[in-house]
Amino acid sequence: MKLKTATGLRTLTTASLTIASLTTSTLAFAHPGHSSHSVSDPHSFMSGLTHPVTGMDHLIMLIAFGLLIGALSFSTKIKATLIGAGLASLVVGLFAGQALGFSVIVEPAIIASLFVISLCLWYVFSPSTKRVTSVLVASIAMLFFHGYAHGVEAASNLTQFTIGMSISAMALMAMGTFIGRAVYSKWLSVAVASASAALLLGV
Repeated sequence: MKLKTATGLRTLTTASLTIASLTTSTLAFAHPGHSSHSVSDPHSFMSGLTHPVTGMDHLIMLIAFGLLIGALSFSTKIKATLIGAGLASLVVGLFAGQALGFSVIVEPAIIASLFVISLCLWYVFSPSTKRVTSVLVASIAMLFFHGYAHGVEAASNLTQFTIGMSISAMALMAMGTFIGRAVYSKWLSVAVASASAALLLGV
């Protein structure tokens, strides 16, 4: 029992340090409200490309979603499909945010999503297929709110911004998938929850 606990603590420490190294590099650029991105700006592609990386909440969520996918014992094809579904949820949220504008529920939903994804990452190790399916649906659904926030901050034609954002989001999810597959431990969920709590305490 002691050996199992020690192994879990080592895994948690390694996972926490890994996530910290991936997220703290952009801490100085974190922006609680996120700056507005004008799509008429010729650099709107770069705005979309950098936005998921410079928002700590989005960064944690996208990496955590990748961790969850990486921990699944599914085929590469199914994992790729799930990442595609996550990206689709993000993009749908983007267009919804651009069309509908500010909503008071988005920021609380984004904060909640960080802990929802942590819980989902814990339960993805469950032997219950039904439970795993449920947490996947919940995780993909929560990505919608992150996309919504991007949409509110963007303006006009979203094409360039969307392409840039999609590239960054895919890269972050792929990175998380690689780590999730390599570490393969439910203690990753504790690391994500810890990073999320640290973000909230630092805001």
